[in-house]
Amino acid sequence: MPSAQGCSRAEGVKTQQEGHMSDLKQQEIASMKNALQATAKRLHAIESRSDVEQIAAEVLRLNDAVRAGANGRLHYGDHPQDFAQALLFHSDATNGKSSE
Repeated sequence: MPSAQGCSRAEGVKTQQEGHMSDLKQQEIASMKNALQATAKRLHAIESRSDVEQIAAEVLRLNDAVRAGANGRLHYGDHPQDFAQALLFHSDATNGKSSE
């Protein structure tokens, strides 16, 4: 049975890891926020009225979700015109065509 000291050490390591991940995530969000602010101002000649930090976090979240969904299904070297074929190949019966 682990000692109370061992548990607190393990919890401390876990807390440090979570803190590091949180710091890394905050750095990524800050970088994306800066990019979005610069892009919006340059392309649209206005500053965004939306919370840019929230948009940055959502862009990163969606990018991670797409990468996770494509992992093992799409190869980085695939040509963009092959994307529709890949979607059909990996689709399930729920997304099939109706027999109208």
